Amino acid sequence: MKDDDLHATRGLSPRRAKSLSRRGVLRTVGSGLAVAVAAPWVRRNALADQLIGPGGIPLARPNQPVTLPRFEDPIKSGLEPETGGTFTIFNYSDYIDKKIVDEFGKKYKVKTQISTFDSMDQAITRLAKHAVRADVTDITPERVSQAVAGKLLKPLNLDYIPNLQKNIWPQLHSPFYDVESRYTVPYVTYSTGIGWRSDKVSEDIPHLDNPWSIFWNSQKYKGYVGILDDDREALAMAMQFRGSYDINTEDPAVIDKALTDLKALIPICSPKVNVTEYQTLAEATSWLHQAWSGDLFGAVISYLPKGTDPSVLQYWTPPRGKSIVQNDCFAIVAATKKPVLAHLFLNYLLDADVSYHNFVDFVGYQPPLNSITPDKLVSDGVIPKNLSTIVMGPDDLGPDSLQIMSLTPKGQALWQNAYAKFQSGV
Repeated sequence: MKDDDLHATRGLSPRRAKSLSRRGVLRTVGSGLAVAVAAPWVRRNALADQLIGPGGIPLARPNQPVTLPRFEDPIKSGLEPETGGTFTIFNYSDYIDKKIVDEFGKKYKVKTQISTFDSMDQAITRLAKHAVRADVTDITPERVSQAVAGKLLKPLNLDYIPNLQKNIWPQLHSPFYDVESRYTVPYVTYSTGIGWRSDKVSEDIPHLDNPWSIFWNSQKYKGYVGILDDDREALAMAMQFRGSYDINTEDPAVIDKALTDLKALIPICSPKVNVTEYQTLAEATSWLHQAWSGDLFGAVISYLPKGTDPSVLQYWTPPRGKSIVQNDCFAIVAATKKPVLAHLFLNYLLDADVSYHNFVDFVGYQPPLNSITPDKLVSDGVIPKNLSTIVMGPDDLGPDSLQIMSLTPKGQALWQNAYAKFQSGV
């Protein structure tokens, strides 16, 4: 791909954030909305020493998989899809290409529409109160068990979704948060790392003894440094800086130490706290930023000023097992009137061609397709070689992976209160 083609806007619209980051607002298990879904109490399973959440469902961890209960039988195999009326996708704004949604509607002779929400809290609340009529919804792993406890999701019959086995990473055929894929299929994946401008930052970040230390040695970049506006991500970065990788800890001492380290950044570099690194790194209004992998792709495709060499954008994430990785999912809403069509939509999202073009033409976040590799994306001209580090592989989501998951209400309060103290200092 020529440089001019790399700079061309191709309809990509990175996830927008409102007053809070998209990922930051979706993690509260003990929030008030849980009352509408299931009691937000949590205890320990004495046998497995595993935290138990709403509805008596254990809180999943990569090394502690959970099989979610079914509250009804899946639909029977071999049924014909429903026709007529409107099929509704419930999702974040700008998080699925309307073009592929329209093409699905044409294929199955139904009208389609996208109904949006600003946060996962809002999504679950609206589903619980029947304030939205939707057929399928985006959902994140840390909220699946809550939605299942509230009977907001319909169990799946995977006979209708052969693309899961055919096209998707084996690790997500039966993910730890939903063993047997009883309720969800994966949508996109991403990692957390460091984004920077190599024309502004002189250090060779990947080859530092501790790459995270760049933030605590960034005096000369003061005013051009950014931290993700996300309580879990920001504090977890400080923990990783210290070599601590229990990013779901509820130990007050560990959280307090992370807060102390974050606050130390304020006089060092006056960090800006936001989730717009896809734009600020591209435009060089920030030079060094904690970043999500998909936002670096968005920076190149949609925001890099014409004439700027894309090789100035760099991304580093820690080695496998020490890098925070996540994925989003799609599920069928329990109240759907088109359950067969909803199953076919999930299968459609996992079609290799549909999923690929949703990624490279619009969303910018990588789907877990077997066919996607760093070398292929570079050789096809989709990404410049310097950003091959944004591409994940199936082994990144193994049982030793770092994934931000649900906490008890007490634990969530510890993280939120610590982050609020950091924000007040900034």
